[in-house]
Amino acid sequence: MAKQTSFEYQIELAEDLKKYLTGLQERLDVVSKDYMKKCDSLADAGMMQEDWLKFTQDYAQVTYHKIESVVTQINDCDIPFINKYIAKLSQ
Repeated sequence: MAKQTSFEYQIELAEDLKKYLTGLQERLDVVSKDYMKKCDSLADAGMMQEDWLKFTQDYAQVTYHKIESVVTQINDCDIPFINKYIAKLSQ
């Protein structure tokens, strides 16, 4: 049987994808927090309060939550699928 079609190789591929997704979650978490820190720094740098509030509430928070939703999607759907796939291949 060719390496590419062996169960062991398929498990390796799935585990590699899982490792990548876990790292992606970590990087996205850092990005979202850095983004909010940058937005918060605008007020300290002198951005007009009214404009800063509008931006952070209407835009930055939305972007932050979208990034966080990607992290949640990976955690709740992608990784469990990969775990089930690995378990199926291991049988």
